[in-house]
Amino acid sequence: MPPRRERKTWMLPAAPGPSLRQRVEQKEREAGLRCYDPSCGIGPSDEDPIPEIVVESMKQLSIHPLSHPGEGSLCAHTFHPACLVSAERVAGWGVEDKAEPYVEVSCPVCRDLGSVTREEWEEGVSAL
Repeated sequence: MPPRRERKTWMLPAAPGPSLRQRVEQKEREAGLRCYDPSCGIGPSDEDPIPEIVVESMKQLSIHPLSHPGEGSLCAHTFHPACLVSAERVAGWGVEDKAEPYVEVSCPVCRDLGSVTREEWEEGVSAL
């Protein structure tokens, strides 16, 4: 009679990596079609077999640190101006004080506090 094999304990298999949706969204970000806003309405959707790309609406901006407004970027996340304005209004940010040259905003992804220029903010407001 052969010796009995030791029974191994069951473990979850290793994760297979990103899902197909995550891979597609990452490729769209790399191509500049989608921003990091989870509710991005400007990027391509699943219903469009061949999306129409309007270069003006694909512009993306980054949030600047409060210590150096208008210079550098606060985090690696970029947003379409309309997506940033929409996310900030939902969160209760982006007070309409027309005298300030910068608008204080919070990154919708990592919640870091920074600013965007008044021109970038107004561009997002007009796109909505």
